[in-house]
Amino acid sequence: MGTFLFLIGFLGFFYAIVMLILSIFIRGKKIFRPKFNLIILGGAIVLAIIGGNLMPTTQTATEPKPEVKSKEVQNDKEAKKQKATEQALKQKQAELKKEQDKLALAKVEQQKKEQEQIAKDKVIADQKAKDLKIQQERQAKLAAEQKAAQAAEKEKEAEEAQKAKEKEEQQQQALKEQQEREKQEAQAKQASPPASHDSGGGTQYVDANGQGTIKGSVNGIYHVPGGTYYNRTKNVVAWFKTTAEAEAAGYRASER
Repeated sequence: MGTFLFLIGFLGFFYAIVMLILSIFIRGKKIFRPKFNLIILGGAIVLAIIGGNLMPTTQTATEPKPEVKSKEVQNDKEAKKQKATEQALKQKQAELKKEQDKLALAKVEQQKKEQEQIAKDKVIADQKAKDLKIQQERQAKLAAEQKAAQAAEKEKEAEEAQKAKEKEEQQQQALKEQQEREKQEAQAKQASPPASHDSGGGTQYVDANGQGTIKGSVNGIYHVPGGTYYNRTKNVVAWFKTTAEAEAAGYRASER
């Protein structure tokens, strides 16, 4: 029905156009009147519009062929498959990106831990080096102190040994001198009588060489041979032959 109306409208439109053109050149006849042809033109346009709206579309009017339908189905399947593939690819890419982000985060955390461990190890190493340096300085100081103490001890021992040696030498010398004096005194006693009288009547104490044997000590006392402290007196500063000489020199007689 729509096709029929569209066809009538199309023919009427064509007829009205032709009549309008002819009416320009041919006047007087009723068939060529412009008003009549314009009415026909308007009706043809209305019929064409109505017929066009009533005409079925190609898809609904004609049933597609089996091969066309199969191709469309195949295209739909391929489109769905492609879409599913794209979605799977997107999902896989998203998972891969997520895994990469996870690995990157883990790498950052690992680097952070390694840096913290390196810093910690550095602090420990610096502290150990510092402690070792302090210990070495203490050991060096202790060794120096021990060395100085040993040197001082050796020096002290050497000084004490020298002093002991000198003291021993002095004692030996004093003993030697004492022995020599005692020997001389013994020889003097054996060589001459203990006392003799001079021409003035005083008693003389001399040895075989004519030397006086009366001892004048440092404390101003003289001791005659045979006295209690004669042999004990060591610090002799003068020798006299007679007591008169000793007293004249300012010495006084021993009480014993």
